[in-house]
Amino acid sequence: MYLVKIINNGIETYINTISTSPDSPRISGQIKFGINTIDSFQFNILPNNIGYNQLHALTTLIEVINTKTNKIEFKGRVLLPKHIMKDTGLLTKTVVCESELGYLMDSTQRYGEYHNVTVKQFLEIIIDNHNKQVSEDKKFTVGVVDVVDSNNSLYRFLGYEKTFDTIKDKLIDRLGGELRIRYSNGVRYLDYLQEIGYTSSTEIRLSKNLKSIEEERDPTHIITRLVPLGAKIKKTEVDEEGNETEIETEERLTISSINNELDYIDDIEAMSKFGIIEDSETWDDITLPENLLRKGKELLKSNNRIKKKYSISALDLSLIGLDLDNIDIYNYYRVINPLMNIDEYLRVVEKTIDIESPQNSSINVGDKFEDIKQYQLSIMKTATKVKEVAEKINNTISTVNGIKDNIVTIGGTIGNLDNALNGNIDNVEEVVNLVTVLSNIVTNNTERIDSVETDISIIKNDISIIKTKLDKIDTLDTKLDTILEILQTPIE
Repeated sequence: MYLVKIINNGIETYINTISTSPDSPRISGQIKFGINTIDSFQFNILPNNIGYNQLHALTTLIEVINTKTNKIEFKGRVLLPKHIMKDTGLLTKTVVCESELGYLMDSTQRYGEYHNVTVKQFLEIIIDNHNKQVSEDKKFTVGVVDVVDSNNSLYRFLGYEKTFDTIKDKLIDRLGGELRIRYSNGVRYLDYLQEIGYTSSTEIRLSKNLKSIEEERDPTHIITRLVPLGAKIKKTEVDEEGNETEIETEERLTISSINNELDYIDDIEAMSKFGIIEDSETWDDITLPENLLRKGKELLKSNNRIKKKYSISALDLSLIGLDLDNIDIYNYYRVINPLMNIDEYLRVVEKTIDIESPQNSSINVGDKFEDIKQYQLSIMKTATKVKEVAEKINNTISTVNGIKDNIVTIGGTIGNLDNALNGNIDNVEEVVNLVTVLSNIVTNNTERIDSVETDISIIKNDISIIKTKLDKIDTLDTKLDTILEILQTPIE
């Protein structure tokens, strides 16, 4: 499904092809994609591969082509080839490659102070500095830019940092937005967009294409008590000659003068859940306590949300024509898993492609934020799920006890049948009745045992999910083991 070719001085060599021939070149490896990151491709190659000795750090170009979609999945250069000899004597190379965004690490910026420039103009200044320092094959042209600041008029300094780091610091970290490399008529464009991707009609659903899902909720950044700090306080000193000098102290403006002598503000709702977690935040440009109080409240409101992230392993059914769209980075997909109370549109922020076994590819979705009320509601739903599982277990134990009673009845019926056969063989009607009763009991037991096995399978699946959220579930496992022991006890 994936063709891989390397390019040295314009000469192309295929190191992974789609063929049933044992002589065709093969490699194994994974491509890792992320948002605003330099994508990577790491693979292993054996000495019998035609490209084994043609992989040169920083100069060998590489492309991975999806033959089903005719899309270039990865385009970049070899970064680091590493020779390995295993204890069996087998020679191999592990090769790390980076995407074309890595070219922005080959240049540094020059000092400059820029006033009243738009976002696009500032990015063009940065890319122009880059293009002046690199060869033609590493140059970029600024493409579509739809990110703006509040005034669409930037005031920025440039230092001597790497170009990629500069874009991250001066633009992305302050204004948001996402980078994308795009080709048109052979020109390599660098787009800077507010958001890339779209909402897909493809669903990631349990029992359809969802193989596994791991949910992580991170409340570690929560602040329930905030100390807002403003500009440093200046004081006037008078020397012996009576000359006044204004000096800047390390003491900072607080909100105590307008907040009942308290220099902090509380998030009562968050505090009721997590207790007192104090931190401070500094705004050097704020000189009025009213503005400082407003900023502090805004920060608490935006900060105190629970960060959710999901790691998902899902089958891309578009590969076999069962879904219209493939599962790709940047896009939103409806993720449905009733067992974990998940039914929401989530964005793919990371993706890993296994070029040898595409079915082993995986994605990460998130980060998505939920407020404290949603977080508490989710915990309550989990507790309810535990209660439901406990009830299932108790019902299953009752069913198993009923099966044991039936087994005792079977034993008695077999004894009566044996007496009837030995005592009066002519009493055919009694024998037939006993056999019918015995058959009905056995059939009923078989159905109930099948039902118990199904229930146990469902319960085990529920518990494996709940265990990731709750630690106090051991008693449920113990009861399950009791059920299994009862079922496995030989009938005497």
